[in-house]
Amino acid sequence: MTNKPFTVISIICATLGPLSEVDALIISLINSLKVSNAKICVEFILVDQSLEVQTFPFDVHDRFKLVHIRNSTRGLSVNRNIGLDRASGDWVMFLDSDCLLDENFFEEFFNLKMANPDIKHFMGRILDPISLTPLFRAWPKNSRYISKLMTWYLATSVNSIYMVGKDLVRFDERFGLGAKYGSSEDIDFFLRLKYPCIYVPELVTYHPNIFGAKISFEKNNSYSYGFGALCAKRVFPLGVFVLVGSLLKKTIDICRVYRDWE
Repeated sequence: MTNKPFTVISIICATLGPLSEVDALIISLINSLKVSNAKICVEFILVDQSLEVQTFPFDVHDRFKLVHIRNSTRGLSVNRNIGLDRASGDWVMFLDSDCLLDENFFEEFFNLKMANPDIKHFMGRILDPISLTPLFRAWPKNSRYISKLMTWYLATSVNSIYMVGKDLVRFDERFGLGAKYGSSEDIDFFLRLKYPCIYVPELVTYHPNIFGAKISFEKNNSYSYGFGALCAKRVFPLGVFVLVGSLLKKTIDICRVYRDWE
């Protein structure tokens, strides 16, 4: 892989499988590199907890390096931390195995980095790859600085890219899929980043629309438990207000459901 003066981005993907999803993700990364004229190299770190034997059927690119780590320990945050320990890039981002990156992502990122040399954390939006509609959040249409309060709402693990700094932030391994508290590891992680952040809608990650699928009571309960635990962890100054706001929103949503039934 080509080295300096290129910017190296470490992309960490922790997965239980199926590894066939990773093929499409890697191809989307390579396509974005091919489209871009920017001096960017990608170090793709796959932390693989599956039992599959896999070869990756894609063409090698001179600005793409695959690091494949096998690990039997379950837990999303545990395995992302393993990826962080291995990462050697200037910038880091996290992707799920079923994500795809927009073909203009690296070009947009490089232009943003050059235009905003003091900004070390950029946040983008997540779209459905088929309908191109917003997923998970009502993403703002215009760029803006993101306050810590807005981080509670806009942060997810797959829509941020940040510069590696001296304070080596790691995931709290009590949070996330497979841990005691089954969610909110991403919000907690990005709340601990000390960098100013800009949201830019041109940075696009695609993710399958999961809202049509039925979510089990256990999984829904695990997500709620995780968010409640995060509010308790960060009770001052914002945790209480976010928790109250979340409860009010849930109450309003329930009232709307009952009104529609009438």
